[in-house]
Amino acid sequence: MRAEVCVSKHNNLDAFMIKVFFYLLAYCARVLQKFRFKSMSRSLYQRALEIKGLTFSGPSRYIDFNVYLDPTAGISIGKDIVISTRVIIMTHDYSYTTGLAALGARPDTDVAYIKSVTIGDNVFIGAGSIILPGSDIGSNVIIGAGSVVRGKVESNSVVAGNPAKFLANINSWAKHKQETVRSMDLLVDKR
Repeated sequence: MRAEVCVSKHNNLDAFMIKVFFYLLAYCARVLQKFRFKSMSRSLYQRALEIKGLTFSGPSRYIDFNVYLDPTAGISIGKDIVISTRVIIMTHDYSYTTGLAALGARPDTDVAYIKSVTIGDNVFIGAGSIILPGSDIGSNVIIGAGSVVRGKVESNSVVAGNPAKFLANINSWAKHKQETVRSMDLLVDKR
């Protein structure tokens, strides 16, 4: 199956304007964050990401500005999500071209595998994690820092590693944390 893309000057102008609006809104969101307007900053940044092509089912809790979210094939994100710093969410993969070339069947142009990513409600994605094309992450999920996620992550789970593997049910994990939190120092954000 081959998909061809026809690009006109009008499409190039549209793409340019989308980038301009995205960067303008993202910059304004950063400025608002610096002045401690967290709620407004979060809302504006989410709007910028929607302009870029992501879809949200509700407001996020936090999305770091230092993330790479590739909307090529579509990214659907639930409400109350946290995406930490240096997270990469990919919806395309050009390694297919390299594989074809290794078989002596190099295509005339690069060929990418594309597949959308879906993330449910109340998901925490730890710093430096990579979510690969076609991943489907359920609701009430914690993804440990530095994890590489590919495929389906069931709801109500804690996963970590490369490749990410199931570690615990989120309910048992949360109960354990509740018991140990009394001895921890906590940072509690002001709303």
